[in-house]
Amino acid sequence: MYPPSLQLLLQDPVANGVVVVIALGTVLSLMHLAREPGHLHRRPFIAAILAVGGLAVITNLLAPAFGWWGGPVFNAPLLPLALLTGLKATLYLSLLLLLYRWLASRRLWLARLIYLLLLIGMIPATIFGDETVLRSGVLTFGGGYTIWHDVLFGMFLFALPPILYEVFCRYWHVPI
Repeated sequence: MYPPSLQLLLQDPVANGVVVVIALGTVLSLMHLAREPGHLHRRPFIAAILAVGGLAVITNLLAPAFGWWGGPVFNAPLLPLALLTGLKATLYLSLLLLLYRWLASRRLWLARLIYLLLLIGMIPATIFGDETVLRSGVLTFGGGYTIWHDVLFGMFLFALPPILYEVFCRYWHVPI
């Protein structure tokens, strides 16, 4: 969720341009970093977080367009809001994936177990958060989209980084 002051700022085309430049610069910088020689896990790590961040951007463009998400939270133009959400998702999920990667390098089963417990803990947190935001009227669900759809979608997005990371590690022959 973004405060009304940011949504008001995003009405300005210059602010929209700044958001696009920041998003594009972030993606290009991460892609460049992935190509640098060095740590073997860098490339699968960056590929995983960029894929999930990109999915967050696409979701935040399509869900309001299909009428699944609405309300005052979407008063600003969708593209900069979606890009900001994608950047935020990339940051948060990269921190979780760093924890997963660190644990996986020691005990893969422990990394998977802890991530699963975090995923399960996300269920009540999403329900509580959605109920609070929906009750405030800032966000609305429509078109048959419910809190349980949001829980399932959130769990999917949350589970995706370590899955993609392991897939990319296997693809690039990087030991986990």
